[in-house]
Amino acid sequence: MLHLMKAWWNGRYPDWVPEIALRYLPVAEMIRAQKPCGAILEVGINRSGLTTYLPVPVVGVDCTLRIARSPLVAPVVAMGQALPFQTMAFEYAVCMDTLEHIEASDRNRFLAELMRVTRSRVYLGCPMGREAEALDRQLQHEYRLHKGESFPFLDEHLVNGLPRLEGILDAMQAVAQGSGRRVHLYAQPNVNVLVHRLLLRLWMRTDPVSYAFHRAAVLLVHVRRWLNVGTCYRQIVVAEFEP
Repeated sequence: MLHLMKAWWNGRYPDWVPEIALRYLPVAEMIRAQKPCGAILEVGINRSGLTTYLPVPVVGVDCTLRIARSPLVAPVVAMGQALPFQTMAFEYAVCMDTLEHIEASDRNRFLAELMRVTRSRVYLGCPMGREAEALDRQLQHEYRLHKGESFPFLDEHLVNGLPRLEGILDAMQAVAQGSGRRVHLYAQPNVNVLVHRLLLRLWMRTDPVSYAFHRAAVLLVHVRRWLNVGTCYRQIVVAEFEP
């Protein structure tokens, strides 16, 4: 029976990580609702990115790419600030939890490139704001206590500083105006800071109980809309271009 339950679980949630699933599923739903028929780009894909939660082919860009990656990903090694694609080459562009790893002075250039290569919609998600920054600082302290070293991803968050929603919206609006395109911009809050803190604390710990709770926490995806209330760790910005 345990073997059957494990097989069902792995089939239902293959390679799903709770905190990653909660960030990608809203984007997967939005793209699925549009019945995607054009090419999709993901910048900052690492291994599988969007394809774990929406099994469609994507062109995946990162400055380094793992050898082990999803067969749905066509890999391209490049910097987001200089994408090697023609203007409006992709119907959709996705970029999740990447902008905060870009130096602040390069972020507007990064956003401009992301919008340049996209025809219909850009989906940009990342931690934003002072509350998220304070939580990152706290989590980095706890990570050092558990692991005896800092977590490089959080190091980059703290060194670069997290983006602010107003700054991103203003920058994207300016890019659209500069290129003569009309764009509708809106943002969705994503994952309450307390939920994010709980998930990261479970992930940090190595005891069997924490591991089991972290694995089971993937069930939160079924109530995810209730987790996007109050002060949220992340915002998902959607830039929808007019035809």
